[in-house]
This record gives sequence, C-alpha cells and structure tokens, in this order.
Amino acid sequence: MALAMAYAIAYARKASSQLQRFIVYLLLSMMNSMLIGPLFYYMFKISIVRAAEVSAFAMMIEVIPFLGKFLSDVMNERSGSKTFLYIYTGIFVILDEIIMSLDFNLISGLQNSLNLYSVIYSLSSYWFVFPMAFEMFLSAFLLRKDINKFMIIVFSVQAAVMLLMPVIFSGFWVPVSIYLSGAIMTGFFIYMFEHLYRKQSISSSSGRYIIWLLTGYSLMMGSIFLWQYNGSLILISISMIIYMSIYLNGILRYSFNDKKFFWIANRRWSLIYMIMVFVSEFFMGATFDAQYYGATPFISSMNLAAVSGTFYNIMASSLYDFIAFFGITALSTWFLIMMGIEMGSLVVFRLKSAHPENRIRLILMLCAYAIYSVLIPSFIIPNNSKIPFIGWSMGIGSGGPVAPDLIIPIVLTYVISGLLSFFFGSRQMCSVFCTAPVMYQGTFYDSMKKFNRSGKISKSITLSNRSGKLIYRIISLMVYSSIGMAAVISFLDSIHVTSLYIYGTDPEYMLYIFYFGVLWYLVFITMPVLGSYACINTGYCHWGNFNRFISRFGFFRLKVKDPSACLTCKTKDCATACPVGNHEMPGSFIKNGYYKDSRCIGIGDCLEACPNDNIFFYDVRQYLRKKITKNENLDATK
Repeated sequence: MALAMAYAIAYARKASSQLQRFIVYLLLSMMNSMLIGPLFYYMFKISIVRAAEVSAFAMMIEVIPFLGKFLSDVMNERSGSKTFLYIYTGIFVILDEIIMSLDFNLISGLQNSLNLYSVIYSLSSYWFVFPMAFEMFLSAFLLRKDINKFMIIVFSVQAAVMLLMPVIFSGFWVPVSIYLSGAIMTGFFIYMFEHLYRKQSISSSSGRYIIWLLTGYSLMMGSIFLWQYNGSLILISISMIIYMSIYLNGILRYSFNDKKFFWIANRRWSLIYMIMVFVSEFFMGATFDAQYYGATPFISSMNLAAVSGTFYNIMASSLYDFIAFFGITALSTWFLIMMGIEMGSLVVFRLKSAHPENRIRLILMLCAYAIYSVLIPSFIIPNNSKIPFIGWSMGIGSGGPVAPDLIIPIVLTYVISGLLSFFFGSRQMCSVFCTAPVMYQGTFYDSMKKFNRSGKISKSITLSNRSGKLIYRIISLMVYSSIGMAAVISFLDSIHVTSLYIYGTDPEYMLYIFYFGVLWYLVFITMPVLGSYACINTGYCHWGNFNRFISRFGFFRLKVKDPSACLTCKTKDCATACPVGNHEMPGSFIKNGYYKDSRCIGIGDCLEACPNDNIFFYDVRQYLRKKITKNENLDATK
C-alpha cells in the first residue's frame, strides 16, 4: 500500500494528460476504499462480505465524480488544471495513511475503539510513521531526475526525521531517535549553510520550501518537547500532518528549477530564514536537554512563575516565564553543544584559507568554546560561581547574585579579563573566549557582513557616524545603568536589607539571562536588518564594552608594514571586509601606520582581504620582542 501511494505521488507530479490524472484518482480512491472495508469490519463487527460491499460502494462513490469530470474534459478537449489533482492527491495520501494506521492498530489489538483519541494515537504509531516515511523516501527517489540534487537531499532528510519520531516506541528508542534525528538535522543545517554560502543563490521554489520545512520541523520539535513534559500526543499528531502536507505540497507543486535569487541580496528571505533556523535549533536543543536531564527537572530548574491572578499579574508572569524559558534553554549545555557543532563546523571550513595568525585564533576560539564555555562549567566544575573568570564568564550577573562572599571572584574576573585585554586586545574576549565569534565567523554567517552596508538600520549602527555613536552611547548607558541598579539591589538582597526579587530570581542574574540568553540571540538572528556584530556596534554587551574600553589603553592595534602601499591601494578591501564596520582603517594606516579603535576586536578579515599582505597584529608579544631584541623596526614578518 505504501509502495503504491509513493508511485501515485510521483505519477501525480508527472501527470500531463486527463487520462494520467484519472489514473491517479482511480489508484488513490481504490486504496482508500480497500482500507475503509476493514475499518468497518473491525469497528462494527460486520461480516467479511459486508465489509467487501462497503469497500465496493466507497469505490463507486469516490470514482464516479472523477470519471464524469474525465469524460467531460476529454469530450470538450479541455486540459484542466492540475491544482485539484495536487490537492486531491495530498488529502487522500494522508487520509489513506490514517485509515491504514487505524486498521492495523485494530488488527494488532493496540486499539479497540474508534474515537478522537484513537485517531490521535494512530497518527503517532509506527503504522502511520513508517509507511509515511517510506513513501517520502521512495517518491523522492522516483522523482530524482526531475528535481535538483539539493532538494533530493532535503526530501531525504525530511523523511529520515519522520522515520525517527520518538513516540512510536518506548524504552531505548526514545533517546536514540531524539539524539539521532537531532544529529541528522544538525548535519543538514551544516550542509545547507555551506551550500548557500558556496552557491550564493537558490531557486525561488527551493527558498520557499526551505522556509516551510523549517516551520514544520519547528512545530514537530516543539510538540516533542511538550510530549516529553506532559505526554500529550495531540500536537505531535497535528505537527506530523502539517509536516507531511508541506512535503506533499512541495514535491507535487514546486519545480525547484525556476528562477534563482541571491539570498544575500534578499533581506526579507534571509531574515525569515535566520528566524526559522533558530526556532528549529531552539526546540531541538530543548528536546536534548529534556531527554538528558528529564523534562520535569529541566522545567523545574527554570523557577517559572504561576500564571494566574489579575490581568497585570498574568501579563507580568507570562513575560517572566517567556524570558526564563527562552534564556535558560538558549544558555543550556546541550543547546550550546549543538550550536557549537553546527557553527564550529562552518568555522573549520574557513581554516584552510585563513591567514596563518588568524588560523591560530580560530583554533583557539573553537577550543575556548569547547573547554571554557561547555566542558568546564557544565561537566568539570558545574558549581563554579566562586571561580574567577570561569564562574563569571560574562561579567557581573553571569555567576549569580552579588553576594559578599562572591565579591572577590567578581572583582578578580574583571581583573583577569581586563589584563588579557590590556595585553592582547579585546579580541581575547570578543574573538576568542565569547561564544559569539563561533557563531558569527563561520563561512555562511561571516558572509552576512554584506548586510552591514546594504540597509538603513545596519548602516546607522555599523558605521562610525554621528547617529551610530549616539545609538551606542544611549544603549550602553541604559545597559550599565540597569546592571548597576540591579547589582545594588542584588547585594542588598544578599545581606537581607531588602527583598526585591523577580518571582524569586535574583535581579542581576535575571538581567544576565535577558541580555545574553534572549537579547543576544534576537540581535544575532536579525543580522539581515541590524548587520553583523550588532552586539558590539549597539553597545548593549556590557562585558564586551568593558574589555574594549581597557583595550584602548593597551598594546593591541593593527599595523602596516608599508603605509605607502595603503596610499596607492585602489580596493581598500580591509575596510569593506571588516564585519564590525571599521571603515576608517585605510586613512589611519596612511596617516599613522597603524589603526587603534575600541571597536577593533582582531577578527582578522582585514588581514586576509588586504591585496598587499600589508596588515599585521601588534600586541604585547611584538612589544616584548622589540624590547628584547632592541630592534625598533621589527615587524610581523621577522
């Protein structure tokens, strides 16, 4: 039956004549009627003869209207529209699968009645999932010559995810299916990012389908997370119907070989794509955490507020719960592991072509993400609030409240990080230790820096003009004021002078969750609007602001071997390559022989873009080398 439906799907896409369309109607109607008879037999305890009569009657009722339409089209020489064929095929494929699942569940004794629950249960049983996944695999294979390679991979991944639904079996299947499907989707995201980066264009229908697919996958992963928490199958059943409908709509209707568009020039598509990728990743990370820690303990650790009482209380507690759930999930161990694998792979793709010193920085960045951001705080020293620099990785608030016994670790954190920024520049944080550079500097995401100069908002934020500086000052002032006030309240709470908590959560820690678990990701996924590295250019990251401020008085700067080469340079590629928007570099190189600015975080794209290989990093290492060798003309080549 599944094999026949896969052929029907492939045949419906290729059908060009009235006869071919009628064959599709006939095939799907025949399968539907064959499945209705057994359903009546088991539900109403009728005889086999009556069941056969029910099937025959259903066949007649379903086929006669389409036979009449077929004869009318032939006699009047009308070609007819294929829209109805596609809708009919999609509805009947899903309907036949539902009835077939009900039949086999009744035959096998998994169900003994027909009601809403039995229909929901049938949609989450292996009698529905396995045949549906098989149809997806086979129909994509049958149409492989009509669809481009990229979309065949997309359809195959979609079928694999359907096959690995965790609800169809219990026991070991649940964790295996969750982790394996997550691994497949992570690998697919990596493939998709790299494909878009290298091709720079995608067909219009492929672009639309990718957005719909990510929407369906987000719904599916969200429903799985809810099932992990309360065992509800309703949303899973609905999401699978939507997921399959997306597949059928795409494989039947879309050409995937139509006009292409450059995604980097399409701000709207890129923004929607970034949002839907993140939503998919978010719920995928949530399911990982729920599986590893247990859904109930994971939710309980968020200290969510009860949504009840007056309208004001309902709105306030709902907002708090959203920030807490969103932020804690986005900062959780398994979410960071998944994002590290995904984004880190894109960074690895850059290593081969990277400048030698930039290659070292990228490797250090990956190691710092794995060790400093994931391994140490989550697996080696989970209770690390009293450990400077590690326990307070993003400054005040990231380790908890401002309690008296934590003052020294907090101060030492700022001292350690400040010294590193003084010696090596703020790149030690913004380009190495922070999780942000791993996500910004992979091949696909790095190419999005082109949005810095292509939009009104991104230009005003990225470029060092009057409006950009004003935005930076206002936002950074607001951030520091909020953190300062929250720190005072947190300290007073800790010494029992006041008791001002946000639904039982320390206000400073709550700000950390909001700034780095919520706002940072909102800034990241809106790169097509705000531009690359808006966390730096808007000034909202107080930890980055601190390190960049210290860097202004330190050793780090960009230097050139020959300022005259910059004078005759026709491209000024160093300025256009900078993802932070340091467009003043060429003029400073010509005038001073170096460039020093708090926004320069040593990403190194300017080194790679320079056509004369003229730029190099200067920090405490070169300073000490000069002092030791007493060579004032020592440069990066020696």
